[in-house]
Amino acid sequence: MTIFALSSGPGASGIAVIRVSGKKTAEVIKKITGEKLPRPRVATLKKFNKNGGKEMIDEGVIIWFPAPNSYTGEDLAEFHVHGSRAVIKAMHTSISKIKNCRLAEPGEFTKRAFQNGRINLLKAESIADLISSETEIQRKQAVKIMSGKSADRFNSWREKLLKNLSHVEAKIDFPE
Repeated sequence: MTIFALSSGPGASGIAVIRVSGKKTAEVIKKITGEKLPRPRVATLKKFNKNGGKEMIDEGVIIWFPAPNSYTGEDLAEFHVHGSRAVIKAMHTSISKIKNCRLAEPGEFTKRAFQNGRINLLKAESIADLISSETEIQRKQAVKIMSGKSADRFNSWREKLLKNLSHVEAKIDFPE
């Protein structure tokens, strides 16, 4: 199943990012733009049309990330459009009419990245912490965990605990 969602947050803004991930991503790009796939990882200016028709929704930037070199590990595209509610709704409606495409659940892009081995559980949780951070201290802590520094410390503690546990088990099994 291919998923899509607004990734830039709700409300009117200058720019909105709509992310699409899954097997049908290439088809979504071709239907919405009416053209062939853009070059991978290159921001490309395109017109976005309703359901592959002639009625234009908006003109914006698309970035295409073929699998496995994407955030989710699947084919992924980002549509950068103007951030009005009408544009976002028209894009969502057009994408949802493509077979096997549905609106993503909250956190589903990160869930797929975890399931596809692109990130570990600690990094997935730190991404959620970073998104919801409200203070500078929260932001710094989330970035620290995301960078892997905390994972190294946790793994070191784990190794020490396992070593101590093996000594305790040996003392229980062989008291003399």
